[in-house]
Amino acid sequence: MSEVEVRPGLPGDCEVVAAMVRELARHAGVEARVTGAALEREAFGPRPTISLLVAEDEWNVLGCLVHQDTFSSWRGANGLFVVDLFVRADQRGRGIGLALMREAARIGRACGAAFMRLDVEPDNSHAIRFYRGLGFRTVGLEFQVLETEAMEALAQG
Repeated sequence: MSEVEVRPGLPGDCEVVAAMVRELARHAGVEARVTGAALEREAFGPRPTISLLVAEDEWNVLGCLVHQDTFSSWRGANGLFVVDLFVRADQRGRGIGLALMREAARIGRACGAAFMRLDVEPDNSHAIRFYRGLGFRTVGLEFQVLETEAMEALAQG
């Protein structure tokens, strides 16, 4: 097996990362609308809101991690939010997910993050086991989303 390298994503990685995010969403029964252009705008545009990590060998991107800064007012501390973690099915079991998470933790600590946070589908037992093995714990909060139309209605009063 070839050596795997984890590195910061580049604009040229956005299409393959978007494809991986769409595949991850399909596993959760969701049709993701993310595009390479959207990732490029959000990661490399005038006001970056996300960062990308990619794991690759000498031939292909094998996995990715999308993350962003967060803040916990309860903790009074900055953190790192893992938006998406994906490793190609044929590459799982090689430590790629662990390598991506370790690099994200290093980046977070270097930027002063005191914690990492992520969301996981409650029926994704493999992911839950993986994250618990890293030391993550379930905090028992319910994930809530206000979609575009409802958000617009709220904003309009």
